[in-house]
Amino acid sequence: MQWDDLNYFLAVARCGSLRKAARHLKTSAATVGRRIVDLETRLAAHLFDRNQAGYMLTESGEAIYRKAEEVEESVLSVEREALGRDLRPTGKVRLATVDDIAALIIVPRLAQFHRRFPGVSLELVAQQGLTNLTRREADVALRTVRPDHGDYVIRQAGWWSLGLYAAKGYVKTHRLRGGISDLSQVDIITWTDECAHLRGGSWLAKHAPHSPIALATNSRRIQHAACRAGMGATILPSWIADRDPNLDCLLPPEKVMTVELWLVTHRDLLRTARVRAVVDFLADLCSEMVGT
Repeated sequence: MQWDDLNYFLAVARCGSLRKAARHLKTSAATVGRRIVDLETRLAAHLFDRNQAGYMLTESGEAIYRKAEEVEESVLSVEREALGRDLRPTGKVRLATVDDIAALIIVPRLAQFHRRFPGVSLELVAQQGLTNLTRREADVALRTVRPDHGDYVIRQAGWWSLGLYAAKGYVKTHRLRGGISDLSQVDIITWTDECAHLRGGSWLAKHAPHSPIALATNSRRIQHAACRAGMGATILPSWIADRDPNLDCLLPPEKVMTVELWLVTHRDLLRTARVRAVVDFLADLCSEMVGT
């Protein structure tokens, strides 16, 4: 049995469907399905129950899954050890963070990074969920949730401050003032239900429970655009919104929220020159935000 066989098996077990596993593995669902059937045939074992809900591990599948994870960790450990000895700042680095930090903070500075490290190819993944660095879903992560387990090097890199903002025209038309306490008559731009747990969602649910919803979206950049267009008030990163001449701050971060930024990478990878370059670049960006 080859490691590749177990890699396909783990992807289906974790994703719960051939389609999602195929997307993760960057192949086709038909290929994934064929590899699973071949593996079951070689092992003479029924590993998954197939139903409308997707692929569910059988009792035999659960036993194989535990062993496959052990093999996976051994393989990834070898990869990390090899990468950790690479002293040249060249090659690909996969960086995971949330959409607003990626678009508003990191991307505007990438040309500067590329000029300094032209041999480093940065792969930027913006997502709302947490990334598993142990399974090499990313090499570096910049996020607002501190991991509570894993062999990581974790640095508290700065703070992500958010305030309540509205377009100047909206503020004037609705006669709003900074320090506002009653939001019941203010149109709110907020998260969709599935994203209501994200930064600012719970604050709006608590402080503007009866306010009219002008727009719900799963993107902070869309919230920013809607706010600038005069649709209503929303929570935005102060580092960006305070520099937007079209916006007024209704409530500062001290009245809304500030969360810590965590810079995370696997301990084995920090010795790699290209990973070290990305980590230092992000640390400098975070320091710049704190210093402003």
